[in-house]
Amino acid sequence: MQSQRTLAKSISYEGLGLHTGRTIRMSIHPASPDSGVVFRRVDLPERLEIPARLENVVDTRLNTTLGIGTVKVMTVEHLLASLSGMGVDNAIVELDGGEVPVGDGSAELFCRLIQEAGVVDQPQARVYRGLSSPVSVSDKGRYMVALPADEFRISFTFVTDHPVIGTQYADYAITEEVFREQLAAARTFAFAHQVEEMRRQGRALGGSLDLAVVVGDEGYVNELRFPDEIVRHKILDIVGDLALLGPMKMHIIAIKSGHQLDAWLAQRISEVAVGWN
Repeated sequence: MQSQRTLAKSISYEGLGLHTGRTIRMSIHPASPDSGVVFRRVDLPERLEIPARLENVVDTRLNTTLGIGTVKVMTVEHLLASLSGMGVDNAIVELDGGEVPVGDGSAELFCRLIQEAGVVDQPQARVYRGLSSPVSVSDKGRYMVALPADEFRISFTFVTDHPVIGTQYADYAITEEVFREQLAAARTFAFAHQVEEMRRQGRALGGSLDLAVVVGDEGYVNELRFPDEIVRHKILDIVGDLALLGPMKMHIIAIKSGHQLDAWLAQRISEVAVGWN
């Protein structure tokens, strides 16, 4: 049996929102057992709380956005991946705006903050979701399947006709060490020809070469941290999106998927998964 865990102390950070371009102050606090991760909008009079649960997903275009009514929190996936990847079950995330700060476009900053705060065991047991049979989703050549397993593993194939990127494949058993050393530093990415269109749509307003890998027609515009940084970041995103279901033990196989398909697979898993300690 493994115990639930929370932070040993509160931590804070101030930075830009990737899509809003606004400066956001974030504080993460310890939370009681069985509370999960809860976002709190402290800039609003009612200080509305939005639990990080699948039923609160309201948008999956270029990020995962949670919301209740008209109140939203954008770009939650990197922080949720960090908390999950570092073994934190329960936390309260206070924000003075509608987006989680992007840091450097990866999860490395969040992992560093969590390490700085420390993590403590709680008296309640952690409950894992598992499967007795496979589930799958697909859409227009994109595929995801979840298989029964005794560990949390993700295999991802990133397919593009870009002459430099080509096809990238990576496979990781998601442990705290693997997440911290192999996945956390992988940054989000964008194709240069898509950036202006995203900004016309009110997205990526805080984007820059300091916050993302940018891919031009002839190759990468900025230096990579890993030769396969793009596919590693896609796995990081899945860790964050599936964290909305809590801890799990299953093997996720994904081909060309993104936030929308992640949410669809999470829904299928939630319909059939069983829990155990």
